[in-house]
Amino acid sequence: MNSKTARPSQSHEAAGSGPAPWSFLADLSRQQLAMVTESASAIFRSSEAMRKVQEQAAHQASEHYAAAAKKLHGACQPADLLAIQSELLRFDLQETSQYWQQLMTAALQAQTEMMATTNRMLNSEAGGGVKSALEAFQSTLPMTNGFWVGRQSGSAERPHDA
Repeated sequence: MNSKTARPSQSHEAAGSGPAPWSFLADLSRQQLAMVTESASAIFRSSEAMRKVQEQAAHQASEHYAAAAKKLHGACQPADLLAIQSELLRFDLQETSQYWQQLMTAALQAQTEMMATTNRMLNSEAGGGVKSALEAFQSTLPMTNGFWVGRQSGSAERPHDA
């Protein structure tokens, strides 16, 4: 290579199309790590919210069952036994439904946060988005019209056939 012949990466940068493909891959790795880290943070917040829901449900059940036990230790009629059991059953059914709804809300909130993180990364227009890095990487691949260009001249294969 003489001094007049530029290396491919230098001519790529000199043409104004941005840094070399390897820098896009490094940036893509950084962005993927940022996305995974944000998603992990959302999962940990969700886990914390779920534990709060569990703690609240356990506390309410503990208080309700303690009150029922107090009633059962006192003098009560057979009709009172049925009323206490019915009240415990009603409480269990109502609180179980509310408990699962709250858990699902916390899980959906985490999923929404993770999807928002992914959406921000894919739609970032500041030149640092995953989308631009992926497009730059794809522009360096030996592909033409959706077909992989084989090493042999004139041969083309589909990506899933390779």
